[in-house]
Amino acid sequence: MTQLKRWSQGFAAVLTSLIWAAHALAQNDPSGTSSSSSTTTTTTQVWYGQWWVWAVGVAVFLVVVIALTNRGGRSSA
Repeated sequence: MTQLKRWSQGFAAVLTSLIWAAHALAQNDPSGTSSSSSTTTTTTQVWYGQWWVWAVGVAVFLVVVIALTNRGGRSSA
């Protein structure tokens, strides 16, 4: 009985995988016969793409890390 249950679970897993694969392949249209559409590309720059934003961010991060780990530079003696 255990072997039959294991076989049916394996069959269900294979069948489910095949259904999902067929569904994923059905999303593509390899023949190219779909309705024609045009694509417009615009170029915009975002603020986090600038080099100086990263430089300032790294500098601020380093200052915060040094300030938190230094604890004022006092000796514990």
